[in-house]
Amino acid sequence: MKTMTTLKKHSALAAVLVVLLSFAGNNAIAQLRTPSSVGKYEKGTVTLKNGDKVNGYIFIDMMNPQEFQKRVNLIDEKTYTAFSAGENVDKAVVVYDANDLQSFTLENGKKFKQAMYVNLLAKRKQDMIPNNLMLEVVTEGKITVFKKHHHTQGLVTSYLPDRTKVNDADYVKWQENNFEILSQKVGEEAKNMSTINLKSLLGDNKAVLTDYAKNKYGFRDLFVKGPVFESSFQLNTLEAFTKIVQDYNK
Repeated sequence: MKTMTTLKKHSALAAVLVVLLSFAGNNAIAQLRTPSSVGKYEKGTVTLKNGDKVNGYIFIDMMNPQEFQKRVNLIDEKTYTAFSAGENVDKAVVVYDANDLQSFTLENGKKFKQAMYVNLLAKRKQDMIPNNLMLEVVTEGKITVFKKHHHTQGLVTSYLPDRTKVNDADYVKWQENNFEILSQKVGEEAKNMSTINLKSLLGDNKAVLTDYAKNKYGFRDLFVKGPVFESSFQLNTLEAFTKIVQDYNK
């Protein structure tokens, strides 16, 4: 009887531990999805798929860039005034899915444009499904260069600080430069730089292709492919690649 009682106690204790661990895990996930202290509404303009423009304030949170890359949360002037006064304005937020948009721009000059993206570096097939995302534009034309910002706990680049040891403001200083470099030729999908063939990309412009081959831009020396392609923090690479594309787009 004692043995059975002991087993029942152990079983009950194990069940409680499972519930607690499950709760802790779910709570951790919830915290990652919760808007951070650096999230804010920025004045901007949304351009809908039909070309209509809507002015307002767009929620930008660099701690969770996957959110504004998948959908845009917009409020109008009146709601922004209420929000600034500390009121809860969640019910007044208008949400636009990336599929419903052409682009959005911020008052600070940044532009985000819809682009179809397939993660060819994904390890799981379900992660290779094509998605429309709102990506930050670096330069645009016949070829457009984008930044695809990451929400990461250090899996993309070793440069990121330990999230548990820094506050949101310090972490965002790193997040600003934590992005993949993508390019998109007119009529094609956006591609990660590590998966593109530059000779094919630039091949119909002999002058630029020749300058690239001669390493005029320094790009061939700057670009580094890591084991998972760490485009993050390769700012010199982005600058050199942008110069190549701008010459191509002339």
